[in-house]
Amino acid sequence: MRPYLFTLLAALSAILGTTSAEGQARPITVERENPQVSFPQTVPAGNYSGITALGSDDYAVVSDKSSHDGFFVFHITVNPATGQIKSVENKGFRDSAMPNRDQEGIAFLPQQQTIVISGEADNAIKEYNLDGKPTMRQAEVPPVFSKARPNYSLESLSYNPKTKLLWTCNESTLNGDGEAATSVNGVRNRIRIQSFDSALQPLQQYAYLMDAPEATQATDLYGMGVSELTALDDGSLLVLEREFFTPPMRLGAFVSNKIYRVFPKSSTAVDPAAPLTDNSPWMKKELLTSWHTHLRLFNHSIANYEGMCLGPKLENGAQVLLLVSDSQDQYAGVMQDWFKSIVISMK
Repeated sequence: MRPYLFTLLAALSAILGTTSAEGQARPITVERENPQVSFPQTVPAGNYSGITALGSDDYAVVSDKSSHDGFFVFHITVNPATGQIKSVENKGFRDSAMPNRDQEGIAFLPQQQTIVISGEADNAIKEYNLDGKPTMRQAEVPPVFSKARPNYSLESLSYNPKTKLLWTCNESTLNGDGEAATSVNGVRNRIRIQSFDSALQPLQQYAYLMDAPEATQATDLYGMGVSELTALDDGSLLVLEREFFTPPMRLGAFVSNKIYRVFPKSSTAVDPAAPLTDNSPWMKKELLTSWHTHLRLFNHSIANYEGMCLGPKLENGAQVLLLVSDSQDQYAGVMQDWFKSIVISMK
């Protein structure tokens, strides 16, 4: 066979191999789901809504109701064999001296040694130095996201240093894309997942369809949407779907959490200027895991998980996934600032 044919076949094999590995050859399995834990002695009551790894067991964490725009640094240690969280220590707040803009998502850009934070109040993704001060650079967010419903805008943010892609999405259906889910309408939220390059310029946008709500009862306290994304080295994404239902009598409240995996490389991008419809090319999603937390008379485990990121790798090579919840400043004394770890492996 001629040499150039060998080169052509090798290139074709690499392309097919990438697709196979992404879609089938490297499935993710859950090795362990550790029980959630809280650390009231070392973590102040907060509204923690996003988390990202900085290295050396340090994590940048945002609170959507902190006194100013900026981020906390938490030192989080886990058991190297099981991935169970052993301790969380607050190392302080890095203040931008700017007003809080309802900060929801956070990601670390290691090449630039900077932090990016998404805000719902201004619908923007802004960059900060590691001391918390703004760099004055921000992402070019596509105009379609300005159609977000109040408090349902850019909730998620994740960056992967291997793919060099930053990801975000709207939390719930944008105005113009259809009806948003409520506790009684059974509607599936339509989400736009958006990628950016390292220069914070927009790239591809994809359509993601959430599951139907579990709730069937009218209430004044309800929230359903994608609360976080986590970008993996192979280009796939983990998507955290969260439904928070509180009945009128409050007892019986629950939070349903589901983590799905999607594959942007094998998905069809959508036109940001065109509305999403029933016939949009929805991303294929694979359920990784799901769990519920509750508020009952003798069970106050209810946890509103809004932050998720990759943690350390364990002794056996498995990957820790870390999650942080928003307790609404430990609302009514029944909510806690819960942390949770899930151990996954790709084989």
